[in-house]
Amino acid sequence: MDALIWLQASRDSDIASLQRLLKTGELMAAVSELVHRLQRERGANNLWICSGGALFSAERHARQQEVSAGLHHFYQALPPATAQPGFSRFCNLIAAALQALAGLPLLRQQISLHERDQAAAMAAFNQVIRTLLNLVFEAADTASDPDISRALIALFSFMQGKELAGQERAIGSAGFAARQFTPEQRSQMVALIAAQEQSFTTFREFADSAACESWQPLSQASRDIERLRRIACTGSQYDETGALEWFSLLSERLDQMKTLEDALTATLMQRCREAIEQAQQQAASPVVQGDSNFSLYVCGADWLPGASTLSSDGLAPQLGRSVLSLIGEQSQRLQQQADELASMRASLDERRVIDQAKHWLMQQQGFTEEAAWQALRKSAMNQNKRVMEIAQAVLAVAKTLSN
Repeated sequence: MDALIWLQASRDSDIASLQRLLKTGELMAAVSELVHRLQRERGANNLWICSGGALFSAERHARQQEVSAGLHHFYQALPPATAQPGFSRFCNLIAAALQALAGLPLLRQQISLHERDQAAAMAAFNQVIRTLLNLVFEAADTASDPDISRALIALFSFMQGKELAGQERAIGSAGFAARQFTPEQRSQMVALIAAQEQSFTTFREFADSAACESWQPLSQASRDIERLRRIACTGSQYDETGALEWFSLLSERLDQMKTLEDALTATLMQRCREAIEQAQQQAASPVVQGDSNFSLYVCGADWLPGASTLSSDGLAPQLGRSVLSLIGEQSQRLQQQADELASMRASLDERRVIDQAKHWLMQQQGFTEEAAWQALRKSAMNQNKRVMEIAQAVLAVAKTLSN
């Protein structure tokens, strides 16, 4: 059988994989827009609840309409619900997101009837948004192209940092509206600020130079935001306009972040298109004669005795050096991609372990997500260890208890 047939199949598989990533990128753009609209609706509901219904009544309804439009775009961007190899986990996450989104009408009704207080309403919105962010995380974790995976990790990290900023806005609005911050709210504010910095640090590690330059002027909160943060975290005095000022300042910053987020999604789409174009050009390139002294590198061939290369000597005439050269180049490229992806996924695995530890603490101790993160961080500082190590220890305890 002609080796060129299988080489072409390898190239065609690359193209098909990249085309799926392009569709995934389109879904991520829809997720980004829907999350932003949900954050805006959450903010309007938050101020409405905190003001006893005196503020943002019209804004609540306007934000609901915006979310409805975003939902339509999101549904259109969803992939077909058909069985595909390696698609099970992503399908489960889509199902979880759709179930959470289906609960929005009931949540809105409960808020209108004052059946949910500020904390419960915000927790419900947070959970809906979390199910959508899980889709971005999963896409980054399963992307097969290093450049695209890097763009997805940058996008996810930035979206997570922006969501934490939105949660900070909600807690701050509640405290300023009540004219006092509870110890728990102050603790949550501190934890959210620290968690934002962690997310944006990861973003900077994986984003390109243009995105990092765009982020630089936004990376530091304005003086007015810092002033209000100090008031919130220290219990200093402030006037009754604090809630509206805080909400306005944080909303402006979130909108500025969305502009950069849009640029990140555009970069993601561009990298997908460039990768597809490059793969198609390679697939169309003719076979050329290779170096007569070449040897074939076998990707992942640690099991081979004695050497990691195969000589072309003794092979059938139809498997000539030109074909082997092409196969060797393909193998080396795939190995390079695998190495880069392994490095990036190590970062994602660390984030997953920390998230699992947080969720276990939330279930067992009744912590909020912010309190669980703060507990892990404090324990790490006290023991002079990384948060990852503490999270692994927590999960080990959880496994022992479950047994």
